[in-house]
Amino acid sequence: MRTSDQYQKLVHRVGRISIGLALVWFFAVPLIICTVYNIFPSLKTYINASLSLFLILTPIALSEIISFVPLLGSGASYLAFQTGNVSNLKLPCAMNALKLAGVEPGTEEAEVLSTISVAASSIITTAIIILGVILLVPFSFFFTNKYVVIATSNIIPALFGALFLLFLGDSDGPVRGKWKASVVPLILVIAIHYFIFPISGIEGVVILVMIPVTIMCARILYKKGHITITKGQKSH
Repeated sequence: MRTSDQYQKLVHRVGRISIGLALVWFFAVPLIICTVYNIFPSLKTYINASLSLFLILTPIALSEIISFVPLLGSGASYLAFQTGNVSNLKLPCAMNALKLAGVEPGTEEAEVLSTISVAASSIITTAIIILGVILLVPFSFFFTNKYVVIATSNIIPALFGALFLLFLGDSDGPVRGKWKASVVPLILVIAIHYFIFPISGIEGVVILVMIPVTIMCARILYKKGHITITKGQKSH
């Protein structure tokens, strides 16, 4: 039987190898296509396109790594960031699994359960995507329906709303009142968005700024007794 340290070393070793292989695959496909058809873009075009994406996606990627990895754990993080849809699929799936099992993020039980739930989500997602590609043409009328378009545009807000409700129901867990740490950051974001400037397009930067604010709020509330931790107690 493997110890916790051996398990973590194995997870990191396999995770790094798989991410390395994934990066090679991601770069190999466009390189092979460009080589075969001789359609390499000019350096100027490549830099202009890459720079704009880099400025937009880098803060988002950093904020997701900093905020999601402690919740997902090592194994689930490697799987989630390789397969994508972290914020609107993998994270809600893992958090819901932990909630149903009564397990707190950051524990050994959460590490294993998150990995299993994200792996199952990845397998099911891949199967659905394959099925969707096969049925895309026959069901094109359904995907272009105005009501379906309206519904799909609200999927991410609905998922994060569900996650917020999960954190509200923490009265039976070892960390009680943790939702209170989100009140000040939430008010700040709403105030900035509606009264100073819209944050659309710079969400990643806002998340990075709000992470230390949330940590500071949690520390203050913990010292004042508004957030409590019952040591040795597990959620049921």
